[in-house]
Amino acid sequence: MKAPKHDTEAHLERTRARLARFGVDVRDDKKRGRCLVAAKDFKRGDLVLANAPYGLPVPMGDRCAGCFMKEDDDRVKMRCKACDMVWFCSERCMDGAMDGGHAVECAAMRRYFADDPDDAIRENGFVQFSALHRNCGKAAHPEDTDEPLDDHLPYLVPTAADKADTIARWALHGFPWREYCGDFAAEATAGARRCGLIPSSATDETIKKEVVRSRMNDFFIQQWRGGDIDLMAGATYPLGALLNHSCAPTCVCSYRLDISDAVQYPTWIQEFRCVADVGKGTELTHAYVDASDWSNHRRAELLDRYGFVCDCPRCPTNAAGEPVNSPPTCPLPYSKSGVAPPLTPEMTRKDRDAQMARVVWCQEACWAQVALEHDKRAHVTVKIAGDLIAAAESAEEVSVERAKAEKAADLLRKLKVDPDSHENLQMTEPFHPCPTVPMRIRALQMASNMAMIERDFESSLKLGEELLDVMEAGYGTRWHARIANELVRLGGVAGDGLGNVQSAAEKFREALEIGAVACGVDSWVCEKAKAALDAMGKPTD
Repeated sequence: MKAPKHDTEAHLERTRARLARFGVDVRDDKKRGRCLVAAKDFKRGDLVLANAPYGLPVPMGDRCAGCFMKEDDDRVKMRCKACDMVWFCSERCMDGAMDGGHAVECAAMRRYFADDPDDAIRENGFVQFSALHRNCGKAAHPEDTDEPLDDHLPYLVPTAADKADTIARWALHGFPWREYCGDFAAEATAGARRCGLIPSSATDETIKKEVVRSRMNDFFIQQWRGGDIDLMAGATYPLGALLNHSCAPTCVCSYRLDISDAVQYPTWIQEFRCVADVGKGTELTHAYVDASDWSNHRRAELLDRYGFVCDCPRCPTNAAGEPVNSPPTCPLPYSKSGVAPPLTPEMTRKDRDAQMARVVWCQEACWAQVALEHDKRAHVTVKIAGDLIAAAESAEEVSVERAKAEKAADLLRKLKVDPDSHENLQMTEPFHPCPTVPMRIRALQMASNMAMIERDFESSLKLGEELLDVMEAGYGTRWHARIANELVRLGGVAGDGLGNVQSAAEKFREALEIGAVACGVDSWVCEKAKAALDAMGKPTD
């Protein structure tokens, strides 16, 4: 029996009714598509949306296949007896994983990894196929009804219609989905079919639509647990996907594991909170990419992954609000400096030229050569600093990494960028942030971390405090999970390393305040900050 056609207008009204409990409304905008707006005034830290994933997310790396937590000494590890490829940390996690997709994927995994079970490339491929199966191969949630759902839960549970709504609206906006993703969609479809994970009734066109929807709208469940961000699983959150991107976001996204009796299986809840006071009628946004990065890098990543050029207040636009200095299109994604150009022998001369145009556009040294053309010392300094940062990132010895990172940080600290340099690029306003800011962040973070490892705690703290200020300039706000995470580290440096209890307590309190907004009160950041303050006998208020 053929499924009924999706009614976008009826679905919009049902979505409005469900979101009303959070004080949020849905609006259709000709330029920005379907988006969320505040239906009331919000304060910083207020929760504006909480929603569960559609189906079971796909774990990344060696994690429990039910709750996605990493193996540790306190965690039971029960391997799947059938495929021996995944493990569970509890009976509840095993039941959830089986019901969520592994029961079907188990036999497919045995076939897929029969030749080489340790092949990381094949493992990454299977993650993509598994995601296709869980989104295409089964209906894990009920269809919409005329009544709002989830009234017994503090968050929304998506329906099949929530996930279908994005694809249903493509025709209304004329989105050229057939040209999106190139050969990637065909390869993913063919691989999933070979594994037997896609039902034969699903057409290639249906599956490609799902690949495109997933690439543009799905999320990584992630947490800050000290060091770099921890990517745990790929997941579909169709209600969270209603928030549009901005490099100056009004909200921040975080994830919380719900293991309460209210849910059948452990479930990662996606939550959005305001990072500033938001007035009624204001659009609710979050950053799809690292907002502290140079706008050339941000725009390139957004174009390659999501298919648009950002025109938010922190990206260069003209008087009409249209983007200027847009990234050159290229055959293969490229958005970071210091990374080798993705050139292949099969590329035509035209494609190679297009690829190199993007590479050049993403290099800070190339920006400096044009923008700072009247200050040779300045653009040479940017080139030297970039080379030092790249060398530090590839260094194998702590002392070498620290020395090169500190030298780069010192050069960039002393660099004075002409405030009118953007005019040499025919831009009406400067970059936000200046391209040297993310370079300083990378250099200072390495230098402070390596100084800590070498037990030079005084230098580590000094460099770290400078890093916090530069991060704030990069993000345009102090209310970010990365800053809270860094404050926890510096609290340890001040307290455990230098014995400065007062300085440590100040940093842990600030980490707790920022972390509650950016990560959630139950996050690793907040738990670490609370535990440290308790150990020092300091109040957490």
